[in-house]
Formats: sequence, structure tokens, C-alpha cells
Amino acid sequence: MPKTTRRILCLLLAVLAAVCMCQPALAAGVSYMPDVTAEMSDAAYWADLYEGSRDIILTPEEIQAFNQDSAGRDATMVKDLSQIEGSFDGVKRNKLIASSAEADAKYYYGWTYTGAGKKAGWDYFQAMIDNCIDPKATTKMPIRYGIAVERTLLRVFPSPDPILDDPNDPDFDYQSLSAVRVNEPLILYTTSADGKYYLTHSSDCSGWVPAEDVALCQDRDEWLAAWDLPSEKLLVVYGNKEYTDESISHPETARRMLSQGTALELVTDLEPDQLVGNRSAYHNYVVYLPVRRADGSYEKQMALIPETAKVSVGYLPLTMENIAMVALNNLGDAYGWGGMMDVEDCSGLVRTVYACFGLRIGRNSTWQWQMNMEKIDMANMSLEEKCLILDELPLGAALCFDGHEMMYLGKVDGKYYVVSTVSSIISPNTGKTLRVRDVMINTMDVKRGSGKTWLGAINQAYMPCYAKLEGKSYDFPATQWYHDGVAYCLRTGALPALDIDDTFGIGSPVSRGDLVTALWSMAGKPAPSGDCPFTDIPADDVAAVAAAWAAGSGAMKGVSDTSFAPDEPVTCGEALAALEKVTGKEAPALPEGSGSELSADEPIAREQLAMVLYGYSQLPQEAPAEDIPQPEAIPATEDKGN
Repeated sequence: MPKTTRRILCLLLAVLAAVCMCQPALAAGVSYMPDVTAEMSDAAYWADLYEGSRDIILTPEEIQAFNQDSAGRDATMVKDLSQIEGSFDGVKRNKLIASSAEADAKYYYGWTYTGAGKKAGWDYFQAMIDNCIDPKATTKMPIRYGIAVERTLLRVFPSPDPILDDPNDPDFDYQSLSAVRVNEPLILYTTSADGKYYLTHSSDCSGWVPAEDVALCQDRDEWLAAWDLPSEKLLVVYGNKEYTDESISHPETARRMLSQGTALELVTDLEPDQLVGNRSAYHNYVVYLPVRRADGSYEKQMALIPETAKVSVGYLPLTMENIAMVALNNLGDAYGWGGMMDVEDCSGLVRTVYACFGLRIGRNSTWQWQMNMEKIDMANMSLEEKCLILDELPLGAALCFDGHEMMYLGKVDGKYYVVSTVSSIISPNTGKTLRVRDVMINTMDVKRGSGKTWLGAINQAYMPCYAKLEGKSYDFPATQWYHDGVAYCLRTGALPALDIDDTFGIGSPVSRGDLVTALWSMAGKPAPSGDCPFTDIPADDVAAVAAAWAAGSGAMKGVSDTSFAPDEPVTCGEALAALEKVTGKEAPALPEGSGSELSADEPIAREQLAMVLYGYSQLPQEAPAEDIPQPEAIPATEDKGN
């Protein structure tokens, strides 16, 4: 080979080697969403964005206080099971269960399918309803205490039969309510007619659990001893899934799957040379696993978990970096509605992540929202204000919109990132609906079926570990001075958003089109007396209806008979004079923080007008005289899509 050729070849190989060395190891063969890189799968990447990300947020004592507070609030559905004692009326409960089961069946009937791919008829549901009734129920029955021996599910009905919305999609079963981890305590009530299910209450949800997955304790003391232990006596799984080893001699504890958040009793008094499961314990943690005997009763047996497993002696220290680490351990896992298929759905994932720190939060976002923590209602919030909130939001905060919950990671190059388990999105490649079913990192530019981005759709933000406790304070973002006004306008349409994601135009001047729409709204959105005479307003623009009304009522004139000039800005004086003319009341003052006093000759900003409109809405309303006919309102268009 000629020297020149060899030199060129060597140079190319050197460049190739350098490029390969610069590529993260995870990148090879792994795909990512747009703007997501392999480095982002590392918790340290996100922790480095925040000051104090490795500081303890809550101590174990503060976590315990928060858990007790959550258990005292009915709306969270979080229960302190150790405080539930006594008996119950089984006959009365049978009636309640039958009524509830029938209501559930009516909800699912007509649009769901059986596991055989056939439309689910009423007889399909009736069999499930009938199986809810305990034939041995009496008016006074003792509560039973159980321990989950397998990672299992709470179900809507006591039946293995699925409830599918798509006959070709068995991976989405509406029977599933919530996951139950190994060694999780359960309160057991009635038994199904076939004896195969228990009506159960876990610490945050109720439903039917397979009897074969539960061991019955002989009394409350034995039950408490299995799980009500100090943190230092627990081994907590924070990896995605860990398994005990296979064993022929001890099948009861072999290949047991331990999902994230599982807490087991740690054995600390092992004798020298004592065997566990027919072998020594070197390089292993020794734990007690719950076992169900042949008669259904509880016992515990020792088992080994290797030191390489992602486990912690005691709950993990609650830091932002650790929150990210636990959440990112699930990357690439499947989506499981209600915890099915040994994985989690979106709110279940958030619940599970925080369980690794000993924090007990609600099963779904609705119940989580009721906890006493730092939170912000972002419904009807402008896109600009949402971005200001996210700029200050801590890592680990939960973000929600109807149908999805995600965990906030941070902001990189102007984009906001979250991690969550996702069912479906609009594909960034084809623009079509894509079944994702994956735990992934993505920017909030991802779109929903409605065309809105996730950023535009979010309506709640809260930090589960920012508990409102005496003496605790957090650097949590607050709403802007114009929040109430903009929210009022977005909710009522008094001053509409500029785009589908609710960009409001903060800092932009009010236009004539904006003003006439606001006047029309303040007048009660009356029907115009004729068509819009102005040719420079699109017929499908709400301002066209408003301008037609204004022209007929004299509330606001065009610049000519056929031109309204909807895009021209208006001054503060013009806007307030027009509002006072329509309402007959002096305009309310702006709140402190608005930046400046309203000057008559200066353009009025959209957020300033929004606060004036909101101020009008808060004034006492006079009842209209009965002999004065009220204007007919234009009916609102119902939004049925996402």
C-alpha cells in the first residue's frame, strides 16, 4: 500500500476513533426523543443544573409528619392502616359493593371488549357483579390483616377477565386500579363468591386482590411486625426491578420480583456460618420475605438479595438528585395502566418514586393534589406565565394535565424537560398519533391530539416533598401580579389567547380588536343586530361578532364604514373610557406590582387590560330591572376534543 494511502487511512481511523470516544456509551443502539441525549439519562446531569440539589429536603421525622397529615385528609385517599381496627357489617357492605359494581359495569358497558375480542355484553359484567357478593357475610365480621406475597394488582371486579377498549390492545386493561408491592400491608374485608378474591384496602386505594397473592396474618400484632418497622430495619428497592435468585431447595423465596419502592425487613442477627436458602450470605443482604402457606396463612422466610442490587438500607435520603436517580432508573420500561404488566402508569410512577424515600402520596394526581404541600393551579394560565413558573420549579415537581402526569427535570437550551411513562403522543416524525407505552425523557414541546403542546396543556404543578410543616419554607415559585386577570380572560374569552397554547401576549399593546372583544364580553356577549360591516376582520374571528354588536349599539365605531383597523393599538385612556361607557362604572385600579400607573396617553398592555376586566368582574353586580329585556347571549362552542 502506498505511504500516502496509508497516511490517509490512518488519519481517517484516528478521526473515527476520536468521534467514537466522544459518543456516550448509551447512545449506541438506543433511540431518544428529539433534543434528548444520552447524558440526560444520568441523574447528575440534572442535579448539576440546581443549587442545593444534593441537600436533604425533608428529614425522616418530617416525612413521617407529612404522611400522618396526608392520612388525616379524606380527599387524599391515603390511609394509616395501623389505625383501622374492629369489625364491619358484611351484609351492608355486600349491598354497597353490589351497587358500586353495577355502576362501574354501566360505565364500561357498550364500548368495551372481552379478552376474546368480542363486545362485552351485559352478561359479561353481570357475572362479575354476582361474584362481588360474599355468601358468608354476616352483620358483624372482623377485619382481616394481610400481607402481599407477590407484586399484584387491585382490580375493579373480582375476575381475571379483562375490560378492553380495543380488542387488538390487550396491554391496556381497565380492570387494573393500582399496584401492590411485595410485603405491602392490606386490610381485608369480604371475600368474593368464588373465594378467589378479597375486597381490600391498601394504604392509598381499594379494590379486589387475588387471594393467592395475599397471606393472612393470625392477628394484628403479626401483621404490624411484618412491615411497621423503623427505617434502619428495612431494605428498600430503588431500582426498576430486583429479583431473588433461583433456588430448587427453597422455591418459596426463589425468583421473587421486587418492584421499585418495595420495603422488606432486614435480617441483622444472622449467626456465623448460618445458611440462607441452602447457601451462605456472603456479598448479599439478608431479608425476610413474606410467604403464603398452603392454608393461606402468613409466615416469613429468609432470602438473599445481592449487594449489586439497587437497594438501600433504610429509605433513601430525600434530595433532588436522588429523586432524579430513582425516576431515571425506570427509563425504557413499559407503560402499565393501573400498574398492570408489572409496570406503572403515569401517576403510579410518581407515587412509586417517592415511596423510595418513605413518602406516601395519593394513588393518582387528583388525590395527590389534595395533599398539604406547595402547589400552583395553572389552569387558565398564560403560556408566558407557565414558562416563568417552570423557570423556578424544583427538580422532581409533578406537572399534570387531564390524562397525564409527569416529573419535571429542568430547562436546557430554552427547552423544558420531563420524565414520565407515556401512553401516546403525536409523533414528532409523522404528525400522527403514536402509541408510545414507554418511560422516557422528552421536552414539553411534545403535542397532544388536540394540537396543544404539553407545556400549553399543563394545569397543575406541585412538589410532593415540599410539605407544609411548621418551620419549613421552600423556594417555590409564585404566580405573577397579572395572574388573576389573565386567568379570568382565558376562562371567559373576554380577551382571548393569541394561539392554541394560550400565549397571551404579555407586554403587547391592546389592539382595537382586543378592546371591542372586551367591551362585548363586559356587556354580556349580546347578539349583534346585523352582520359585521367591516371587511378587514375575518368572519370567523370573535372580534367580528363583537364589532358588529359595537357598530349597532354605538359602543365603538370603525375608522370608516367598512374598516375597523382591528390591529391598531389603543391607549389606556381610550380603553378605560370605552369600558366606563359600556359598564357605567369607573374602571378599577391595577394592583401593586403592575409596574407602572396607567397613563392615559400610553398604550395599555394586554395583561393590564386583563386585570381591569377582572376588577370589573369582582365589583358588586346590580340585579337588572325586570322590565328591561336582557340581551341574548351567543352560545359557547363545546370543545369535545383533546
